[in-house]
Amino acid sequence: MDIFSEAINREQYEKCYDESLKLFGIPANSFNIETTYGQTHVLQFGDPKLPPLVLIHGYAMSSAIWYPNVPAFAKQYAVYAIDIIGDIGKSIANQVILQSEQIVEWLHEVLDQLELDKVYLAGHSIGGYISLRYSLTHQSRIIKLVLYAPAASFHRLSLKFFYYAFPGFLFHTEKWIDRAFGSLSSHNKPLNEVFREQLIAGFQHSMPLFRLYPVKIDEEQFASLKLPVLIMIGEEELLYPAVKAMDYARKVLPHAQLLLVAGANHSFIFEQPNVVNKATLTFLGYS
Repeated sequence: MDIFSEAINREQYEKCYDESLKLFGIPANSFNIETTYGQTHVLQFGDPKLPPLVLIHGYAMSSAIWYPNVPAFAKQYAVYAIDIIGDIGKSIANQVILQSEQIVEWLHEVLDQLELDKVYLAGHSIGGYISLRYSLTHQSRIIKLVLYAPAASFHRLSLKFFYYAFPGFLFHTEKWIDRAFGSLSSHNKPLNEVFREQLIAGFQHSMPLFRLYPVKIDEEQFASLKLPVLIMIGEEELLYPAVKAMDYARKVLPHAQLLLVAGANHSFIFEQPNVVNKATLTFLGYS
């Protein structure tokens, strides 16, 4: 069930994906593993003997989005960047993904296949939502959890998001795609051109099977989550009111570290990498 209707479209997308990997500036081990939900693509950076840090990207972005962060992370961790099954990327799903239980089971299988018993886990946007859902179910497997602008989770998605960004996910012209990602940016900053080419190649020629809709998580579900958590949200976040999301996070996870990123929107992980990398490594144990 390839999300690309024609082999030539996948070939073109993967060519752009491989070009994006050059942005990392460090070598990556690229491989696929089999799960119940299909073939999952993984990028591994750094010494595999170091503690494992697993990264889950935002919707349609693929693991290539971590290029400003991984070089710093890989100095202290064995980094595993995973392409979400069914999403635009190199993973290939064998079914539609609609339920959070499916994606949690998928990630559990991936960690099993990678033989990672306990990991540091970090996710951006929908990847943050997945990481949080996984941690609520399999807390014992997570050492520390980092959430970058998690989709919904602490507040329902806003109407502004659907007005400004969502059309870009429906109308796959360059104009609408640029409008969508511009609305998620701070001050409409343009995407890196190499990465932009990858996004366009994916949006214009694919129909993702990953269709999980993120929702605000009820307070009672957080009661047993005791592991260390860092939550970073841009003060100009488009997906939801940043302050209200932080207030709810503080209520349901009083032990969590919260960081409101100044002058930042949803895309701060690659627009303010120095802030992200320093805060992350300090939280995880390295400064």
